[in-house]
Amino acid sequence: MDRRMFVVLCELLCNTERLKIDGLVSVEEQVSIFLHILAHHVKNRTIRNRFYRSRETISISFNSVLSAVLQLHNGILVSPDLVPKNCTDERWKRFKVSTTYN
Repeated sequence: MDRRMFVVLCELLCNTERLKIDGLVSVEEQVSIFLHILAHHVKNRTIRNRFYRSRETISISFNSVLSAVLQLHNGILVSPDLVPKNCTDERWKRFKVSTTYN
């Protein structure tokens, strides 16, 4: 993730008031803790040593960002449009499903 997208994600979480600014940990640090855990699959102890925070602070930060991102999924993720049966596009013909069994 580049810096611009990181800033956009932090602003999105702040502007929609899904993620509150904690007195101890900034929103940017909470999001970076969350992304670091997801990207590198590291344990709480490793994150504690990297960010110099207690395990409770790490856990609270991770869970608050996770719940904020899960609440945003309806606005971010869009269901794909179904291909109509009478579609004449050549790209979709090979995915035709046959319901007959031999």
